[in-house]
Parts: sequence; structure tokens; C-alpha cells
Amino acid sequence: MANMAMAQAVLEHANQFYDVDNWYVVAECWDAWAVLEELDQHEAKTQVPFTLETAAISHFAAMIAGRRTVH
Repeated sequence: MANMAMAQAVLEHANQFYDVDNWYVVAECWDAWAVLEELDQHEAKTQVPFTLETAAISHFAAMIAGRRTVH
């Protein structure tokens, strides 16, 4: 189940990789509570709990990848 430590891990990853892909969007636009809410909503929708911080980071990486546009 998602928790605040996972949300913090996502934000730390976003700040560490600020210049890579679109991680700056997470670092600049999301706070820990918003990240946790997104993780909780995803768990509720999929019925699959996040058990590792890396899974939470991967979820946000997939979100970022989904927002890219190809020109």
C-alpha cells in the first residue's frame, strides 16, 4: 500500500533526475500529498498495491512517458 515514504521517494527521484525527460514536471508541479493521492487512486483503480518505492517511481515514469508527444 502506498505511503508517504513512497511519495517522498518519487519526489527525490524527480529532483535527482530533474534534467532527464520530463521529471522536472514532477519536481516542480507535484508535492508529496499529491503524489500519494495519485498512488492511492492508481491502487484503487487497479487493485494492485504498491509494495516498493521503485514501483511508485516506475508509475510516475510511465505517466511522464505517456505525456510525451512525437513530432
